[in-house]
Amino acid sequence: MTIKELETSLGMTRANIRFYEQEGFLTPERGANNYRIYSEEDVETLRKIKLLRQLGLPLDTIKQVQSGELGLDTALARQQRTLEEQRAELAWADRVCASMRSDRVEYATLDAQKYLDTLDRPAEGEGYFSLRKDSTPMVAYPWRRFFARWLDLTLYSVLWSSFGLLVLRFNPPDSLLINLLSIYRDYVTMLVVEPLLLSTWGYTPGKWIFGLQVRDPYGKKLGWTAAMTRTWLVFGKGCGYGIPFYGLYRYYKSYRACADCETLPWEEECGYAIKDTWARRCWGFVGAAAVLFALLLLSIAQAQMPRHRGMLTAEQYVANVNDLYHYITQSSDQVMDENGHWEERTNTIQLFGNGSPDHQLTLNEEGKVTAVTLTEEVKGQQVISDTTFSKQLAALSFAAAVGNYNGISWLRSGVLADISEGGFEDYTIQAGDVTITQTVLQEGYQDAGGWLFAGDSIPEEQLYYRMEFTMTLQN
Repeated sequence: MTIKELETSLGMTRANIRFYEQEGFLTPERGANNYRIYSEEDVETLRKIKLLRQLGLPLDTIKQVQSGELGLDTALARQQRTLEEQRAELAWADRVCASMRSDRVEYATLDAQKYLDTLDRPAEGEGYFSLRKDSTPMVAYPWRRFFARWLDLTLYSVLWSSFGLLVLRFNPPDSLLINLLSIYRDYVTMLVVEPLLLSTWGYTPGKWIFGLQVRDPYGKKLGWTAAMTRTWLVFGKGCGYGIPFYGLYRYYKSYRACADCETLPWEEECGYAIKDTWARRCWGFVGAAAVLFALLLLSIAQAQMPRHRGMLTAEQYVANVNDLYHYITQSSDQVMDENGHWEERTNTIQLFGNGSPDHQLTLNEEGKVTAVTLTEEVKGQQVISDTTFSKQLAALSFAAAVGNYNGISWLRSGVLADISEGGFEDYTIQAGDVTITQTVLQEGYQDAGGWLFAGDSIPEEQLYYRMEFTMTLQN
């Protein structure tokens, strides 16, 4: 049976039938054209729901009856008691109305307390005519709301981090201060972006994934001023102004209040609505989080690639070296000139080796770099340190530039790892069309993993070290 036939047969609307499907009461099969096909069992289920709902049974109770968790007789007995209470409440309201009419009261002179105090209510508490009905409907789902906000803040963080890495070339150290400043950067972004999204779109990306909407008491989108007020209250009362530990406390308090369906401070003039609670929305959240994580990894990898690509001029190669040196070290204590020589070095005394070796460039007739050589020669030095960083910097600036690499493929090539593992040994590495070779000649030293130490009783005049690191572009 098709859904159109169901509408005619049962006297239900299409929206009713779709709603009961979403609530899990029935799961129709799909035909070849992906249309729903309802069985006789589905039709009978809908008839039962129609009857029980018209008797006033709550959906949760009907689910318990359908699953066998609750007997139908017990459910009906509970509903009878509820109906008795409602009849008594209706009778009470009828008596109050009659009393007020007989007193010929007018609104301007109405003594409301007189009738509230003198007439006995048949139900405990607020009863059938509960004032709770006169409040904005609250959507609990605290975990959905928490992860929706987490996803929004993570989105802001990834976008800012990618911008800093790729555009500003800022590679922040992992420190408590930097992490705290990053958190506040994301909160400031939230305070600016979220009101704009809520007043135009009606939800943020995280809320959209979970089917959450923020609406005013009339079901409309918030105005910009109301949205701004709401976001500031979330930041202060919900996030604890981002203050460490206090923020965790405010998150916990907000969670408890939300779970208890209390009206949160930022929801006095608005509330949440939810489209559905499908499990696929949770999978959508997982997918979105994975995409953001992958985007961050891609940005980190791509930020380590040289800015100038393809066949390089000497100026472009030097620009690559200086840019990558500044990005990796976040320091400008050394700058390479157009001839490949390091200048403006700090006054730090070089205890081991000769510092960063210069880069000797070989150019073709068109002025393009075809080879880069780093040479280090030391005599009579007791301790020699490996210049792995300088060699990796050169490989990034040249081999990664002339090859057809992106951030991910360059990492997968393992060139930098091979250079690091090569140490003081002779080796040859192929990086696309670039051949990287290292030859080392040393006398009187012992290799101690990244360091060369002079052997015992070896005279200084017999200590000698020479390293030549060459990258050659193959024609």
